[in-house]
Amino acid sequence: MLPVLNESIKYSTKIPSNSADIQFRPFLIKEEKVLLIAMESQDERVIINAIGDTVNACIADNVNVFDLPLFDLEYLFLQIRAKSVGETSEVKIGCSSCTHRNDVVIPLDEIHVKMPKVDRKINITNDVTLIMKFPSLTDILKTKAFDEQNAIEKHMETFYACLEAVETKDERFNIADESADEVKRFIESLTSPQFEKVKEFVDAIPTLKHTIKFTCESCGTENTRRLQGTSDFF
Repeated sequence: MLPVLNESIKYSTKIPSNSADIQFRPFLIKEEKVLLIAMESQDERVIINAIGDTVNACIADNVNVFDLPLFDLEYLFLQIRAKSVGETSEVKIGCSSCTHRNDVVIPLDEIHVKMPKVDRKINITNDVTLIMKFPSLTDILKTKAFDEQNAIEKHMETFYACLEAVETKDERFNIADESADEVKRFIESLTSPQFEKVKEFVDAIPTLKHTIKFTCESCGTENTRRLQGTSDFF
């Protein structure tokens, strides 16, 4: 019987949201093939599902990454990708002046997730408090966040995924126990100032970020660009 290669190679890192140690192996040809097919689809939902399946296959610990916040999945995939095909990624980025697409090398080992200090409890009235969470990949996939092209609607869908419970002086309403119509009706009953408090929480959700500087090889313009989210790095 032919040997199975590379499945015993292990590296370690920490999950950003809870600092738990986790071991992983590089992804193999069987996983890379699935990723490439997903990337070719240009469907964000298909791509993120493929990334989740790949990370689940490569981690040694008993963790379902679909239950982790999306930024954890992005970070773990970045670590796995770095050990699989190299610790740099070359991407094409358009110049801000002449739009020429430049080859820019990104050092993946310099990219980290910064955890913000945010209050999970948002008091929207004297009697009503929202309990928020960083949504898991499963939470996000249940919404239309990957399907919406409109920025406002995408923001609303992310808010749905962030809402864990609504508390009054007498009761706690777990969002998982409520119908989608009830949740939507509640959210749409917020005033603009109340929704702004929620938007601040949503905007604080961590993501992969990295600022790069490069000189356009065509016109010589100095460019500064902030990359954000998995798709910007590959």
